[in-house]
Order: sequence, then C-alpha cells, then structure tokens
Amino acid sequence: MGDAIQWWCAATGLPWDWEWQWYPGVHLFLLLVAGGWYWLGTHHGWSRRPWGWFAVAWIALVATLDWPLGKLGAGYLATAHTIQFLLLTLVVGSTLVKAIPADGWLTLLPSGTRRHAFARFQARALPGLLLYNVIVVSTHFPNVVDPLMATQLGSAAIDIAWMLGGMVLWWPLLAPAPFRRLGMFPKMGYLFGATIVPTIPAMMMVFSEWPLYEIYELAPRVWVTFSANEDIQLAGLVMKVIGDIPLWVAAAIVFFVESGRAEHDTTAQAAARGAAPAPARDGGRES
Repeated sequence: MGDAIQWWCAATGLPWDWEWQWYPGVHLFLLLVAGGWYWLGTHHGWSRRPWGWFAVAWIALVATLDWPLGKLGAGYLATAHTIQFLLLTLVVGSTLVKAIPADGWLTLLPSGTRRHAFARFQARALPGLLLYNVIVVSTHFPNVVDPLMATQLGSAAIDIAWMLGGMVLWWPLLAPAPFRRLGMFPKMGYLFGATIVPTIPAMMMVFSEWPLYEIYELAPRVWVTFSANEDIQLAGLVMKVIGDIPLWVAAAIVFFVESGRAEHDTTAQAAARGAAPAPARDGGRES
C-alpha cells in the first residue's frame, strides 16, 4: 500500500502494529449516517427523536468499523471479524430500527405503497429469517470472504451488508405496530430460528482441520503464539456461543413482556366488566 491513503479497512498484508490509522471512508460514512438520521427527523417532522437509541447505534458503528477493530477484522484476525459481525447484526441493526420513531417509518414507508407492502412482508417470520440467513451464509463463504476482504470496496460491502442484515433480523420484532404481525410465541420461535443457520459457518470454522479463510491464514500474526487455525476456531466459537446469548435474552424478554401485557389486558377487561352496570331485573308485576 505504501503511503497511499486507505479509505476503508481492508487486508494489506503488512505487519500489524498498534499505531492509530485514519480511514477517511469510514469517517465519511459515519458522518453520513449521523447527518442522514438528523435530516430525516427534521425534514419529515418526527414527533420525537430517539437520541438514546441512535447514540448506541452510532457509537457501536464507530467501535466496529474504525481502528483498531476494523483493521484487525479486515485482514488480521477472524475472531475480530466475527466480533464485527455480531456488533453490526445484534447491536447496530436493532438500535437503528429503534432510532426511527413509528411516524418516521410510516413517512419513509407510506401506507398503500410497494415499500410499505414489502416492509409488512418482511415483518413476517419466514421472510425475515430467509433474507437474514441468505446474508449471513453468503458473506461467510471462503470464496466470497477472501476476494472481498482484500479490497476496500469489498470489505465495505460486507460491513454494510451485515448492518442491513441486522435491521432485517430485528424488523419483525421491533417494527412499529402497522408493520408487526408476530405474537409472543411466534416471536420466540423466530428468535430460536435465527440461531440455527449461523451454526453452519460457525461449526465449519470450529471443526476445520486447516484455516478456512486464506486471507486470515496468510495474514501477519498479531501474536506469534496465536496461530491462524486457533484464531478461526475461536471465531467459530464466538459466533455460536456469544452470538446466541443476545437472542436467548431477547426471547426471555419477549416472554416476560408479552405475558405481563396479556395479564394486564385480562385484568383491565375483568375490571371493565365489573364496573359495567348490571342489567335491570324484572321487579315482578301484580296481576
């Protein structure tokens, strides 16, 4: 690479060092995300701005795409790349969905349009799982990862695909009421289903007898005692074990929240029936 500016984190084949590196493309992307979110809220007159959710999403994006994690994941450690995958799909994707209020989504996807119909379709369990799993599996094939991670555009494409895949994953659970269709048990089944297909690339990494990805096999070692095969096996364990935990936690939250809501509705209905005036009785007529 020489002294040329690297716009996005990608594999270079250069020895690893802990010197900070500037990635203009990453920082421009972060500014565009922040500016786009603020402009949408102003232009469409959102009823509220979910600052907290957006702050979490944006900070997670910075941590994921910028130095050092972005550089480590792009061309040195498969484990770091897996951590990027988990942050983008589980943290960034979910918080970006929540960072736009309900009226904001309805403005972006107005009722009666094809966009609205597609969003409602993707809020179903099977379409959501299908699209998310296609993104996950296709971006973990060695024949896809090795050539793409060697280029800045390819590395950026994988990062952005994972971010969008995360939004697809969480859309059936977090989309506003006009789009959501899943009840409590379908939501829990959906979250369980989201843990199944990613097991395939994870187990391929764990049980492979040789490094699955050439780009990480030939990468300069960050730590001499940490081999390429150990790195890829650890990446598979992280993807499966650490990656499943947030989904199981989300399933538990769904169960307790939806159960509490159902109990509250039942109590409210019983109270309403008890407060309703009793029907008048026939007082008996004298003949």
